[in-house]
Amino acid sequence: MKIFKIFIILLIVAFLGLYISYSSGYYTKLKGEEVILTNQKIEEFESDVKNGKDILLENYQEPETDYSNKTTKMSLKISTKASNMVDKFIKFLFNKLGSALE
Repeated sequence: MKIFKIFIILLIVAFLGLYISYSSGYYTKLKGEEVILTNQKIEEFESDVKNGKDILLENYQEPETDYSNKTTKMSLKISTKASNMVDKFIKFLFNKLGSALE
């Protein structure tokens, strides 16, 4: 029984950490900062401007690397499901409290 309690506490702590980092936009901010033009792409851009070619941002961005793996995908699924469960529980709890106080 003691091991089960420790396991539940660790799950809650892991969920809270993932939930806070996901909902605060930290991950999105990090991904947004990864847009870097290389020297080769800068030179290509400058030559396209000199030659009067159409300028599209997509032509000069490096392809985005996906660093996700099975662990991060599973953690995100777990945290999303846990978040939904917590939301439902809180709504249920406040509905019961609200109906009890009426």
